[in-house]
Amino acid sequence: MITTPYQFVLVGAPGRGKTYSFRNMNTETCGFINMEGKPLPFINNFENYYIPNSWQDAYTKLIEFAKNPKITEVVFDSFSAYMDSVLKTARETKKNFDIWNIYNEEIAKLMFIFKKYPKDIFVTAHYEWIQNEGGAVEKRIKIKGKENEGMIEKDFTIVTFVDMRLVDQKREYYFSLNTIDGKDSAKCPPMFLIEEGNIIPNDANAFLQHVREILNKKQ
Repeated sequence: MITTPYQFVLVGAPGRGKTYSFRNMNTETCGFINMEGKPLPFINNFENYYIPNSWQDAYTKLIEFAKNPKITEVVFDSFSAYMDSVLKTARETKKNFDIWNIYNEEIAKLMFIFKKYPKDIFVTAHYEWIQNEGGAVEKRIKIKGKENEGMIEKDFTIVTFVDMRLVDQKREYYFSLNTIDGKDSAKCPPMFLIEEGNIIPNDANAFLQHVREILNKKQ
């Protein structure tokens, strides 16, 4: 049995297939938290599906799903919407630096629960271009404020970038598993790389099952 769950983050611009990638998740065992509050881009048959009213509500549901024995993996869509909700609350209740103190505290709390989550969890996020310590500009998970800028990815086991390209004039959605040119923060342990190489089809469940199969073989 696999005892250490994995934390996946799918990073990409709007409309590039982040939420679409969950279309093949097991609707009986996957808990889906739709923080974005938008209709899903596929038929929604999830038995455990929730649209939070606030970031506090979403946090509570994360804990509830963690305790539900029927749920074996969770989708949290999205980190960006969650932190926007936190910032809205902070601006309504605090002033000046206290706004960002609350914001950064809640980032730390959320990342702690992701890191310690007892089940495989997928988190979606948007990106921004930032300058790293070496002066190069690269894609990183979008975050407001400077304290956590460029640091969010460190608490995820696998960071994939989700994008779309035209192949024979048709849209092809895909995952990028590792950075090639150093211009993004994608990372994936080598043991999970598959025959298609660094670019694989946009299918979160297929990738999850692949990861689980590899880990089971190594038990």
